[in-house]
Amino acid sequence: MKKFILLQLLLSVSLLADITLTAEEEKNWQIKTVMGREVSHIPLGEYVTTVAMPPKLLHTLSLPYEAQIIQLHKVNFEKVDKGESLAILTATKWIEAQRKAIADTIELMHHKHLTEHKAKLCKEEIIAQKECLIANAELKTDRIKLSASKTLLKAYGASESMMQKLYKELVIFPNLELLSPVKGTLLQVNIQPGKSVSPSSALFVIKVDGDDWLESNLPQNIASRLSSSQEVIFTINGKDISSKVLDISPVINPHNQTRYVRFSLPEKSKLLAGLRTKAKIRVKGKAIIINKKAVVQDGSRSIVFIKKGARYRAVEVNVLAENAKSSYLAYNRALKGSIVISSTSVFQNILKEAK
Repeated sequence: MKKFILLQLLLSVSLLADITLTAEEEKNWQIKTVMGREVSHIPLGEYVTTVAMPPKLLHTLSLPYEAQIIQLHKVNFEKVDKGESLAILTATKWIEAQRKAIADTIELMHHKHLTEHKAKLCKEEIIAQKECLIANAELKTDRIKLSASKTLLKAYGASESMMQKLYKELVIFPNLELLSPVKGTLLQVNIQPGKSVSPSSALFVIKVDGDDWLESNLPQNIASRLSSSQEVIFTINGKDISSKVLDISPVINPHNQTRYVRFSLPEKSKLLAGLRTKAKIRVKGKAIIINKKAVVQDGSRSIVFIKKGARYRAVEVNVLAENAKSSYLAYNRALKGSIVISSTSVFQNILKEAK
């Protein structure tokens, strides 16, 4: 009986690979169909990833001179705001720089008055113009020296308010408040109260607030489907994270045929640097998801059977991705109909016999 039905099916195959079944034949072969579901993202698989910290987010704070720590205001892993006090210190060079700045200020004031006085005498031709030219040159030199002193004080850590008071009131500040230049988190605090620190040593290491990296070595066939700046979605511990491709290695690791890929990791993800975890990766793309049983192989082609009324048509598909249960097919308007998900071997045999 089944051989007779199969013969009838063979006779019903048209040049367009259409197959017509009666209601009884569909029942005998237990044909089942479902509608494919359109999706906007395509899975690439699950891979081990590592959270890394971009070097540009690390800010090291040091001093260009030897200093002694008087007070410490922050410790490891505390949050700090830009301009917030980290420590109080004192240093011989800091005091010397202030003294020089005050001396340069006094000298400038003296030469300024002297130049103004000589300018009046030159105007009345009491003294030679040469004297005024010399006085102006000296005044210009003093201004340059004072500007250099201000630059040095800024490099030493003086604030604007501190410098204004120093130049206005000509007072020396014995201590200096070390302020955070950025907003972030303290990763390292390498000083202690009462201890001295050497020039250029790292006193504080601050991680600036910002996006981290997510890195992975992906199989070549997966990495080749990615491009720079492409949007991707990671699923880590059941949570979706929007990201994009930053860098893809131009070479393949010959030992395991993988390529290094770096992705952006938004700060709001709250994943810590150094974390190794599995992540599911999806890329943006229009596709049809269907039961994996619906896809059959016809030589090198992947095909599905679409039902249109009483007729079934073989449609070649491009399988973009698949998992244990589902296949993701490149979007095709022809896949919008009911797709056969059972007894597909019957249709496959019919196609083979019809060739």
